[in-house]
Amino acid sequence: MILKEALTVEIEKERKSLVETAFKEGFTSNNTIEISQFIDEMLNELEKIK
Repeated sequence: MILKEALTVEIEKERKSLVETAFKEGFTSNNTIEISQFIDEMLNELEKIK
């Protein structure tokens, strides 16, 4: 249960970072894509826990 909550908090933090990076560097910048892929990985982990 704690892991699920921690993942959820981290995903929200990364989503904010994603939006900021996308507007600052562009939606197709390497940093934006890396953050997006990291969020995808965390979402996959969260889905496994549910």
